[in-house]
Amino acid sequence: MSLLLRHALAWAVVLPAATTAQAQTPWPPVPALSAHRGASALYPEMTQPAFAQALQDGADLLELDVVLSRDGVPVVRHDAALAAPEVGEGTPFATTDVATRPEFAQRKTTKTVDGVRQTGWFAEDFTLQELKTLRTVERFAQLRPGSAAHDGQHPLLTLQEVADLAKAHTARTGRTAGLLIELKHAAYLQAQGLDLCRALLEFLERNQWSSAQAPVIVQSFEVQVLKELRARSPVRILQLLGGKGGPPDRAAQGATYAQMASAQGMAAIAAYAQGVALPRQLAMAMDKGRWIAPSAATREAKAAGLAVHVWTLRPENQFLPPAYRKGTNPADRGDALAEARAILGSGGVDGLIADDPAAIRDAFRR
Repeated sequence: MSLLLRHALAWAVVLPAATTAQAQTPWPPVPALSAHRGASALYPEMTQPAFAQALQDGADLLELDVVLSRDGVPVVRHDAALAAPEVGEGTPFATTDVATRPEFAQRKTTKTVDGVRQTGWFAEDFTLQELKTLRTVERFAQLRPGSAAHDGQHPLLTLQEVADLAKAHTARTGRTAGLLIELKHAAYLQAQGLDLCRALLEFLERNQWSSAQAPVIVQSFEVQVLKELRARSPVRILQLLGGKGGPPDRAAQGATYAQMASAQGMAAIAAYAQGVALPRQLAMAMDKGRWIAPSAATREAKAAGLAVHVWTLRPENQFLPPAYRKGTNPADRGDALAEARAILGSGGVDGLIADDPAAIRDAFRR
């Protein structure tokens, strides 16, 4: 049996589809196309139009990040901070208009989230009803003015609302669309009395998705929340690795992503996960600005029986390696399709996570 076929079977599910042919189709396909926060190069991230566009453009999975409201509802936001104009380490940002809302001015506070000191407004300090009054804004306003033109138009979504979008698309088209759910700040939230793992388990049970056959995959940069999830559900899991540093919930132990990318580290991950999600620079080897071959980390993951998904492909020159840029304007689009083809053509990769699925869809042979 070929390595590609083994990995396809590892991800396969029996779909509740109308025909025998559909029922025998593995999900997700290999390679899988995941829409990073929806079509986030086109619309403010994790909004209804971003997800709808991603589904229209052929995404197999809607990738999204989950935090919790004060009343424990899973909400799709990349960060606990809804806006953090003051960040001790990193880049100030805003993905909502909360900073412009006088009724919430007193909610501004300073916290340390996963080791980073931030001053701003945080999701866990708002009820869902309050969060629903906010509107989204583009994170990269200067880089993506077309998306920024939608600022102030779209509300925050709950995890259930995105699940319902995916289910409706599947029912309407017969093509299974699933979720790639990233759990954010689980240890940080636990310290505040909010249980992200339990909230996810309740979501899975409510949707009858607590199985290895469900159209859902769960990932996190943290380790413990994934181990807890594995102990309580057979849902498929990816361990996220970063290009530097280590899992925030293992900082006290000195754990690093470099250690996790070793043969020993990948073997340990295989005890609770079906795959890993690696940044491009960790997943691939480069020569003269081009991706040329799977990296040692990818090879070790494969040797441990793990699927490998690669993040994040973005279409603008600012994010592309030199060989795939067009011109010198950071905001102009380069050759994202060529980058995707290079990564997929190297072998060993089971999926790509991208800000604009349409820009790289032709790299997928289906």
